[in-house]
Amino acid sequence: MRYLYGFTLCNLGATTLNKLQNHFKDFKKAWQAKQEGLRQAGLRSDTIEKILERRSQLNLTSEWEKFQQTGLNFITVNDREYPRQLKEIKSPPFVLFYRGNIDLLKQKQLAVVGTRRFSEYGRLVTEKLVPQIAQAGITITSGMAQGIDSLAHQATINVGQPTIAVLGAGILEAEKNAYARQMMHSILSQNGLIISEYPPDYPASRFTFPARNRIVSGLSLGVLVVEAGEKSGTLITANYALEQNREIFAVPGSIFSAQSYGTHRLLKNGAQMVTSANDILEALNFSPIQSNIFDQPEIKFTDSEEEIIYQKLSLDPIVIDKLAKRCKLSVTTVTTKLSLLELKGLARNIGGGRFIKKI
Repeated sequence: MRYLYGFTLCNLGATTLNKLQNHFKDFKKAWQAKQEGLRQAGLRSDTIEKILERRSQLNLTSEWEKFQQTGLNFITVNDREYPRQLKEIKSPPFVLFYRGNIDLLKQKQLAVVGTRRFSEYGRLVTEKLVPQIAQAGITITSGMAQGIDSLAHQATINVGQPTIAVLGAGILEAEKNAYARQMMHSILSQNGLIISEYPPDYPASRFTFPARNRIVSGLSLGVLVVEAGEKSGTLITANYALEQNREIFAVPGSIFSAQSYGTHRLLKNGAQMVTSANDILEALNFSPIQSNIFDQPEIKFTDSEEEIIYQKLSLDPIVIDKLAKRCKLSVTTVTTKLSLLELKGLARNIGGGRFIKKI
């Protein structure tokens, strides 16, 4: 395994690694091969030069020892743990580095993706739909980006279900970011899984994230797009899903919302509309559930003023002064009651003195 690890540090793609394996049958022999041997394996001249240069710079024994101390592991496309679903895609990753519960890769998965700049509507949809899908027995997979991706992971964790994050950088490299490090800790604390096709310290780039998206969709039975702008990278995942013959689901939104432009385009092009968890469960041959996104426990209000304020709130943000006029109450009363509604989880302050209903 150390010699294969050495080749991953040469930043070789799956095609090159497959050529080396097919020709040499043994990565130790490939590692020790001279220039002519690498040429006979079908490698391009620039690839051979890269291997020879990188190989001369590496102390493989030292690098392997460092890797073993990271707590990371990796599987290859030849291992039984490698998911069959992923093998079916064009150019599946030869190696998957991971931390966490590798058995999750064999579970039936749904990719949940969306814009980084989500609306409150997008947040609400994710927080309502994803837990129901996860609790029905489908593992939620996403790319752990800030936005809908991370909301999907967190919504799954909140109901005690494991989730899979696919990174667009090496795992150790991603951990350098405080936000990513906290998200990864949350995922692993719930018996989840972090995976990457890149070696531990490999940096992210504008090329690695689109490549990551093919794995997100490739692992899954289908892709749910919650929100996507006109040029959202989320649509790259949807395109991969289409190429991979995966189901594509999209959540409709307001025709006035820029975040719904991409989902509406997907719907026009034949994506399945999603207005409840059952739309996805039934399409993927899972048993439907009885509850729906509008179900909520009976609300006990402190008094009639609190109830009036709650009823006047909506998903459209409103400032306190305007809400007070709408309710025909004083600003002081509305401010006090809003604080109580927040504590009960019935209202949310989204900043700038603006509030929305939390249903």
